[in-house]
Amino acid sequence: MPAHEIYHSRSDSASFTFTGDELKVKESAASAGYGIRVLENGRLGFAYCQRDDEVEKAVGRAKRLSRFSVRSGFSFAPRSDCAKPDIFDPQLAAMDYAELRGYVGTVREAAQSKGGRARVMLSSGNSHVGLENSSGFSGAYDKTWFSAYTECMDGDGFGFAYLTSNRAPTQSSLRDAGMKAAEMAKAMRGAKKPESGDCTVVLELEALDSIMDVFLQSFSADWKRRKTTRLRQGARMFSEKFTLCDDGLAEGAEARPFDDEGTPSARRPLVDRGTVASFLSDRETAALAGERQAGACGRESYERQPSIGQSNITIPGGDRKDLSGIGRHLEIHSMHGSHTANATTGDFGLEVSVAFLVDKGRRTPVRGFMLSGNVFRMFADIAAVEKGVRTLGGLSAPRIAFDGLTTVS
Repeated sequence: MPAHEIYHSRSDSASFTFTGDELKVKESAASAGYGIRVLENGRLGFAYCQRDDEVEKAVGRAKRLSRFSVRSGFSFAPRSDCAKPDIFDPQLAAMDYAELRGYVGTVREAAQSKGGRARVMLSSGNSHVGLENSSGFSGAYDKTWFSAYTECMDGDGFGFAYLTSNRAPTQSSLRDAGMKAAEMAKAMRGAKKPESGDCTVVLELEALDSIMDVFLQSFSADWKRRKTTRLRQGARMFSEKFTLCDDGLAEGAEARPFDDEGTPSARRPLVDRGTVASFLSDRETAALAGERQAGACGRESYERQPSIGQSNITIPGGDRKDLSGIGRHLEIHSMHGSHTANATTGDFGLEVSVAFLVDKGRRTPVRGFMLSGNVFRMFADIAAVEKGVRTLGGLSAPRIAFDGLTTVS
């Protein structure tokens, strides 16, 4: 058999939605299959199949297809030892529909406890990943996940909350999520548009996640190779208060012992106290660029070729116990429209749906306006970083205060 890599994945998931006083099973899904790469004369070929007895034929297809690929110095990941993050919960993996429906009921009851109307979307699942190649790497892991998103309408007030974990939620965490949505909805009643102009903005984790979707694209090693990114490795481009890492061993939804081509997970700084430290790269991109850096490979499914993909993104806490002393500012919880931003230049204009104007301890609800700025200047103009860190999905970060952003009402 030629030099090869066999990736196997299997997943089962269930999703529920409660809306309009009715509980519905939104989706129940299962998938399994093999993604296969073959290296022939320095060229990579890819094929996939669904059954064990089809693997040999898929290897043959990948070998034939390799002749259409670019020749590079690519090699498969060598044998290595990998850490084992705690990402599998047997209790969650064995959970049945009745228990998951009970979770929906707990969140809904809390979200409607203050008189509002709730919508709850809950999903849970488990997966298995196995990878082996002709260079001696062999590894496998199992993973579980749980997420709940809650919306609450109270008059004209809107609130929401997320709950994500690799483990089964507790009843108290479910109630807390529902109550957060309910309290936010009540607090947002009567919200108006703020005045237009420059302002200091504090981004809560949910809003920061929207900005990171734009920002992280510039850390692609493929963008670096093609000279698309404006970032320069080794250059001081951001505030010294800012450090950013890709960390597959940190707490979060994207934790894993190794990436999707066998490079062991580790903490890899992308920005170190304001200086661009590295880029996200898989082994193929590194080979095409004549570099050795890798460790950031992901796969959407076994049917898709592997490509650059981040794991958990972490931003360490700062030196401020809280941000109450930064003066008049906007506290933003929810923004939309990151897909319209220019990831190359960093310019963005996002619609803000949940926010509060904070002035001398008073919080006034505001919404229905645009927040505009440039993502690169944002992280260069950081006013303060809070000590406490929260985790949402694959992002762990503190609250951050940014100067120089503009509201357009």
